[in-house]
Amino acid sequence: MEDRLFDVDALRVAVADQDTMVRADRQPPQTDDGLLLSPGWVEVIPGASFGVSAGEALAIIGESASGKSLTLLGAFGLLPGGTRAIGGRTTFAGKRFLPAGAPLPEEATTSWRHRRRRTKELEQAGSVLADYGDEEWRTVMGTEIGFLFQNPIAAWAPVYAIGEQAGEALGEHTGLSNEEIHGRVFDALGEVHLPKSRRFFGALREEISRGQGQRAMLAAALLKVPRLLIADEPLSGLDAPVAAAIMDLIKDLQRQRNMALVVVTHDLAAVARLADRVAVMYGGRIIEEGPIGDVFHHPRHPYTSGLLRSIPAFSRGRLDPIPGEAPRLVDIMQGRCAFADRCPHVVEKCHTLEPSLEQGGPSLVACHRAAELELPGVAR
Repeated sequence: MEDRLFDVDALRVAVADQDTMVRADRQPPQTDDGLLLSPGWVEVIPGASFGVSAGEALAIIGESASGKSLTLLGAFGLLPGGTRAIGGRTTFAGKRFLPAGAPLPEEATTSWRHRRRRTKELEQAGSVLADYGDEEWRTVMGTEIGFLFQNPIAAWAPVYAIGEQAGEALGEHTGLSNEEIHGRVFDALGEVHLPKSRRFFGALREEISRGQGQRAMLAAALLKVPRLLIADEPLSGLDAPVAAAIMDLIKDLQRQRNMALVVVTHDLAAVARLADRVAVMYGGRIIEEGPIGDVFHHPRHPYTSGLLRSIPAFSRGRLDPIPGEAPRLVDIMQGRCAFADRCPHVVEKCHTLEPSLEQGGPSLVACHRAAELELPGVAR
């Protein structure tokens, strides 16, 4: 798309897992430039690609531990300890960022940290590897990209006032005075239907509810006037009425500001009211992606169909849950369909060849039998 604001291309993520160190069938993964990781590292996101345009909302859905949050955090270089981006690139507003860092020159040490130290040197030598260096990328995230995280209480530091923390990004990345920042914080609190009062501005995290904590986080994100809003399980732990109200608020603000929105969630009812497009993840892979109506009403992948039929909000009569449990990401074998062991439509090919994500009507789907299956979805 010409107006695509945010793109993730072939993102690869590896995690450290001690159990794999004694398994003969596990070889340490290599980064895109051939750097071999130490034993015990497993590639769990083998190349995720997705994107969103200005004013568009994309939802990434799937069961817990399907790799949704790892993919989202990996795209921004925000992975926690024990995880690494090992390949791929992120493009924002036409400029590139490399989550794994700059490729290493042949003569360089194989130290992982050396990759980041060499980025500026390579750019100065005329090797254009990325448009965003680490510092510039942090500034972009602090001014043009807003984030909502899973735990709206733990995300706030315990000993500082909510209002002061909400304005930190503006203080760090702009030349606004404290008075101007505080004024913007009060305006943002009102915009998300929180009290524009000194009492709430000065509240600590233990003095507010989860719903208020999530609204305050949304206010902090909106202070930047972001072009892109990222929401990682924004309804986690919220009561249904509060979750619905916050989701409606996010959608209203996104439309008013023409923001691009990427939301990670397993709440399919929320997705139906929020998203324009949806990407379905299973086993660290995007296995179906397309317009929300097509994916929900005419799913092409058996996992998507099973997911929809196991949700009370979308199923009529008795629920039909997917048999078995989703495997751990570190246990998924390469070279086969990750869903094969739970799929009611499995054939021999599914165990020997991993399907690629290909166009199937208005959607992309990774299933060997997509063209021949008629799968039930959400009834109109």
